[in-house]
Amino acid sequence: MHVEDNREMNQLADEYYSEGRQTFNDGRLSEAAVLIQKAIQLYQKCGNWKQYVTAMNLMGVIYAAIGNETMAIDYYLEGLECAIDNQFRILIALFYNNIGSRYQELGEHRRAIEYFLKSVRELEDETAPKEKNDSLWHLITYLNLQTSYWELEEYDVAYEYLQKAERYLTEEIEETYHCTFLTAKCRLLWDRGEKEYVYRHLEELLNSAEHDDNASDHVQNMKSLCSLLRDMEEFEGWKRVIDSFEQYSREQGTVYCRLILTEMQMEYYRVIGEMQKYIRLCVDHTELYQKQREIVDKERAAAIDIKIELRNKEAERKQAEAKSTTDALTGLGNRYLLDHEAAKIFAEASREGTVISVGVLDIDYFKQHNDTYGHIQGDTCLQRVAKVLAETARGIGQVYRFGGDEFVMLLEEGDSSRVEQIAESVKQCLAREQIKNENSRVIPEITISQGYVCFVPKGGETAGELIKHADVALYHVKENGRNGYHIITEA
Repeated sequence: MHVEDNREMNQLADEYYSEGRQTFNDGRLSEAAVLIQKAIQLYQKCGNWKQYVTAMNLMGVIYAAIGNETMAIDYYLEGLECAIDNQFRILIALFYNNIGSRYQELGEHRRAIEYFLKSVRELEDETAPKEKNDSLWHLITYLNLQTSYWELEEYDVAYEYLQKAERYLTEEIEETYHCTFLTAKCRLLWDRGEKEYVYRHLEELLNSAEHDDNASDHVQNMKSLCSLLRDMEEFEGWKRVIDSFEQYSREQGTVYCRLILTEMQMEYYRVIGEMQKYIRLCVDHTELYQKQREIVDKERAAAIDIKIELRNKEAERKQAEAKSTTDALTGLGNRYLLDHEAAKIFAEASREGTVISVGVLDIDYFKQHNDTYGHIQGDTCLQRVAKVLAETARGIGQVYRFGGDEFVMLLEEGDSSRVEQIAESVKQCLAREQIKNENSRVIPEITISQGYVCFVPKGGETAGELIKHADVALYHVKENGRNGYHIITEA
């Protein structure tokens, strides 16, 4: 891809992302999902991994707000893998936070706390670079911890985290998170017996609910506030919140929001004793619940369709690649090009009587890397290794992707001392890349084993035949701990 093409693609992705985020903030969730998905695809194509991860997180938030937990978790986990591989610390913290929120929604508060504390560790790591949203992420994480400890009725611990959150409530953040923070604070203080504070701020609380701009937490804010007002027996305020949410539900036009609204109304009419309305709402709830299940099932089926389509496209890509000369993933020459160029180099070296070298290089424990971090990060790893090999061989030879995680290096300078320098350079340059591979049996980073054969072609040899000789050298390295090289010199 040309630099200019890459820049234009990245710019278009930024436009989709910006529009999608604004659409999300405006509460148009389905439209936002379409725009952010377009941004994700473009960021991935142009290799802008930080923005790709950021967009993956927002997509998870959107699906969570829509009520599709399965899709939300899929985006969170895939984004987290990429964030960990690239050490985007603030984004790692954000994913941990959002995964914890999903457990929190399901009432699994101990599990939620585990993830929130992981987020805290990332945020408080002194080596992590500071970013403009640090205060916001601290606030959200501490509020989440406060909520889960409140749910577990550990009110003193919850209050400690509430105080920590309040330290990060800047004027700019409060504009969006005022309702979220005030609801959490009033709910906790009510259960701690500090009821005067809650009564003093009741009207402020109700006004904040009617003007809540926190799209990602709005549903949870309204549910929490209804719970508090029920306990306070503030029926007029409770009905006011429900009416406000009814307006929000109409604006959204989703079955999920109607389902939540119906649950709010059911609880209200049950408590005040209007049983006819309660029973009618129970019937409505059953119908809405069935519709929501059908929607989720359709979305799951659509997700399967997309995965199958991607697999089919990958198969088509591989068929087309076999007929071309370039490996689409790494940009290196492929096996077809290797066979073609090796024949010419061997023939010329045979005529001149010069020594050349063939190397076979294999990434150590690459399957463990794929299993740990996912295939998207596996592809990124292959691209980074390919770049190291290509830069090391530049000017003295060519590198080809032979298949999977195996590469072939064809060197026109085959002196064993020169080959040793190249092999050592490959090892050191790859070490500087620090590509994580925590389940490797060598070190918790990506390493590579290298086998070389130096020879003077006699004429008529094929690349495949000589690769077999280099494979002998490679096998020697693998049998002796990997992450090294072995050179065979043939007379």
